[in-house]
Amino acid sequence: MTEEQEHQSRPSSAQSELWPYEKALAHCIKDFVAELCLTDASIIIAYICNELHANIDDLIESSTELHFKEGVLSYGHCADVKFEWGKSPAVVLDMEFVHQSVTVFFKLVLHGFYVGVSIQRILLSNKSGDPELDLQTFERVLNDARRPPLGTSVTP
Repeated sequence: MTEEQEHQSRPSSAQSELWPYEKALAHCIKDFVAELCLTDASIIIAYICNELHANIDDLIESSTELHFKEGVLSYGHCADVKFEWGKSPAVVLDMEFVHQSVTVFFKLVLHGFYVGVSIQRILLSNKSGDPELDLQTFERVLNDARRPPLGTSVTP
């Protein structure tokens, strides 16, 4: 089984239902991921292998502070490294997004050639039952969780 298949092991119906949410989440956190990827991969791998979860937590927190409001995006205190001979290691971090009426548990996959988001569970406290409306609510909450870009003024 390839690494991509491992991280996409849920049933195809659930996959198709979560795909729009994963796409929205991935787009929202791309600045955070870019910041996190500035850290040398060997450091992250060493932290994971030595179970230094507080250090990983610090890396995640410092990578989020410019892009998200405090406490919105956090490390779920579980991580794994997948080693395969002749290939880049894949780092898998359990992550949590919590803001307003939305909680998302997801895996962030950092590989040598791709970055992926795999949502494990979404909790919407104001679920309408209309998939399109729920997705719009999800996207609105994602946008509200972000900090304004540096250099822009915030009006109350």
